[in-house]
Amino acid sequence: MWRRNSLGGAGLRRQLRTARVLFDSGDLIGAEVLLRRLLPDCEEELGADHEETIGLLNLLGSTLYQQRKLAASAQVAREATDRAARAWGPDHPATLDCAHNLGAALAVQGDAPASVAVLDDTWQRRARSLGPAHESTLTTANTLGATLFAAGLRQDGLAVLRRARAQSANLPPGHPVREEIEVNLRIAERNTGG
Repeated sequence: MWRRNSLGGAGLRRQLRTARVLFDSGDLIGAEVLLRRLLPDCEEELGADHEETIGLLNLLGSTLYQQRKLAASAQVAREATDRAARAWGPDHPATLDCAHNLGAALAVQGDAPASVAVLDDTWQRRARSLGPAHESTLTTANTLGATLFAAGLRQDGLAVLRRARAQSANLPPGHPVREEIEVNLRIAERNTGG
């Protein structure tokens, strides 16, 4: 049986960096192709629950999300979340990053109940482990608030966004997370009359 030559650990890491550069530069198709090609090699050489394999899965999910391949993005994000939870536990920052991405993918896919459940759990875990005013916690609160509002749970969405705005006061003015919370809150308040 034919087998591709092994890239080895250093070769895999170099290819993963290349995939990240492709993603960051907006070449999402190139990043997706490379990540899909690297996944079996990472799983075989490093292990399915290795940090770099899980990071690859998370990046692949983000790549799919950016291309609006939503079902595939949610599936990959769920797998990354499950592997991260096995490897590091449910409250580890990397697990929570994967879970946030899963919740966002589910929201854009239109599965509000599943998205809200994942995002609310992630928000609570991030608040406990990182603190309520941490940038990652606020990012999840913002996504949860916007998702609740869009799903018709307007008062719940407003409450989460208002809480996030209050907690984001420690971020410097002009910080992207603080700005995004402000924008979402203004939209929500404008659409509810208050």
